[in-house]
Amino acid sequence: MDFYVSWSHSDAIFSDYFDSCPMLISAIPENKNTLKRFSNYPSKLIIDSGALYYAQKKGIKSLKEIMDTQMFLIDSIPDTLPIKIVHLDEPLLDKNSLSEKYDSVERTLFNALEHMKLFNSIKSPKNVSMIGVIQGYDFPSIQYSIHELKKMGYTSFGLGSLLNKSAKEQIKFIKYASSFVGPENLHIFGVTGIEQIKQMANLKISSFDSSRPTMAAAFFQVMYSNPFRTYVISSSKVNKPQKRIEKPLNCNCPICLVNPHDILNISHRYYMKKRSVHNYYHLVKTIENINNVEGGNIGYKPG
Repeated sequence: MDFYVSWSHSDAIFSDYFDSCPMLISAIPENKNTLKRFSNYPSKLIIDSGALYYAQKKGIKSLKEIMDTQMFLIDSIPDTLPIKIVHLDEPLLDKNSLSEKYDSVERTLFNALEHMKLFNSIKSPKNVSMIGVIQGYDFPSIQYSIHELKKMGYTSFGLGSLLNKSAKEQIKFIKYASSFVGPENLHIFGVTGIEQIKQMANLKISSFDSSRPTMAAAFFQVMYSNPFRTYVISSSKVNKPQKRIEKPLNCNCPICLVNPHDILNISHRYYMKKRSVHNYYHLVKTIENINNVEGGNIGYKPG
């Protein structure tokens, strides 16, 4: 099971620290030229449509513009690197009525069809393929979405709109979707709860993504593994009922091997990036341990 770290233009470049580092990057304007500046490419890539970004901006671009941005992003990538393109979906996070939810599912399926047509009309490298977004608010709508996506020719799938659900609900939806498409063909968007990771590893889900290492770093949180735990930096003004940390613990991540005190420095975004690399290292170690226990296979190590 692969973990794709969700990445944006202002984040630490994790692939500069780790040889095997799958990434998910959204096709938003700020990210357009980013990959061309990379010294070391990620081991695998998912190029998301940026649906959440465009929904918040209330300025959805045309599907062709999004596809053009996605293809521009990967223009410099070697044709040996596995890349998956995600079509534009319509998130369910702000949809309340049944009719609103149904309309979102239908619009997502329309976009899936049009995006696949655009993809098939261009000469994309063999290492690039499409992911169909399973958008559903209950089991029947998920089954319907999968059925329609398969008719369009999709063989890889991603399950979305799980962020507003409890851990127990997320696991139920993941199990249900995987029973129809096969866990080896399923990516889970934006889920990194430890219990969910254990269940996904047990199911042998193909992959999942999250921005958790960076988000935790931005909120002055530091992760450690064996066992996995998260601390709030004592010198920060974060007021949370969470264990605090004043001195760095023993750690072999690329940052702590140079200067372990950097991860507790809250003075500048420069140190936030270092903290996110540290957090990534420990989250990946935790995922690796979970995979070993649950019988999965993460396929890479953090070093």
